Amino acid sequence: MLNALVNNTNELGFKLRARLRPYYKNPAFIFLVRMYFRYVLGIIRKFVPLYGISAIVSITYRCQCTCVHCGAGLFRQNKDEELKPEEILSLIDEIGRLGAAAIHFFGGEPLLVPELPQYVKRAKAKRLLASVDTNGLLLDEKKALELKEAGIDIIRVSIDSPSPEEHDRLRGVPGVFEKGIEGLKLCKKHGINCAMSLVATAENLKNGDLEKLIAFSRSMGVRVRILASIATGKWLEKKNTALDKAGIEKLRSLLNEDVCWETEFLNSSVIPFWCNSLIRNKFDVSAYGDVQACCYLPITYGNIRKEPVAAILKKMWKSELFESRREHYDCPMNDPAFRTTYGNLMKSEINKQSAAASSCRK
Repeated sequence: MLNALVNNTNELGFKLRARLRPYYKNPAFIFLVRMYFRYVLGIIRKFVPLYGISAIVSITYRCQCTCVHCGAGLFRQNKDEELKPEEILSLIDEIGRLGAAAIHFFGGEPLLVPELPQYVKRAKAKRLLASVDTNGLLLDEKKALELKEAGIDIIRVSIDSPSPEEHDRLRGVPGVFEKGIEGLKLCKKHGINCAMSLVATAENLKNGDLEKLIAFSRSMGVRVRILASIATGKWLEKKNTALDKAGIEKLRSLLNEDVCWETEFLNSSVIPFWCNSLIRNKFDVSAYGDVQACCYLPITYGNIRKEPVAAILKKMWKSELFESRREHYDCPMNDPAFRTTYGNLMKSEINKQSAAASSCRK
């Protein structure tokens, strides 16, 4: 009975969102959405525990690139400790059974994991929307067709600069720009929904590179998903990472039907940035099974190898972090006060990761 309820509510949710898009700019609608996430969602989840939620699952932290801005750059890379295929399949089954709406395969570089098409196929069998983020190095025709056959809903390729040389420099791999663009073209060729994933920084907003990337993407007939820069990972100590008010206004001016800022809901200029994690609309699972509010927020609330994911999420959502940040409208990592308050917890997690990595190398 629960499975039938989950399937019906998810299908209803997808159809309802499509019908509500014309009202995204209406202040009354925005107020109702805020009330929905703050109060109504909790009631629904008493019956469908993970109703409407997206799970971001890092299936590996291994990667061919050494990006200067990598948000996962401080996590250890240990293949032996990564979740095994049967554990990831079990996680997919569990979140599907409990009403999740989507699963996003993340990393590291997900295409390094040969079982990825199998994971996508299982996700689709559980009626989950399935997507993957990639650097594009392994997105050749064979891989694109494997993912299409498995049922992938969207493939996003990260591009950091309109200059191939600069993109390759930022990622530390010669030719990665060419491979990424080739991967997007292959997706278009085979009718696979795809997007170019960009990071908005103070620098590329000022020098026009972000606009050039958007124009380039449009020339290919590819949609754009923009992420704002975050003080995390290798940028944790970088100064002036967060966009200021002028930067946010500039970013919003570039949004359109084919260019969204994280989610299409944020495309309306009257909607404040709502952190999907803090409004309980997503959660992350690390490559080692740790459940976190976000992959860019290294505070762990439990591990799926030891506890059911629903129990961990219930504990996480009742934590001081979530209770104190109900009104937070930006990534908390961009808030110096937040980093001061939770700095010790984050450093402890990072030190634990580093110690484990050092132990594995001995």
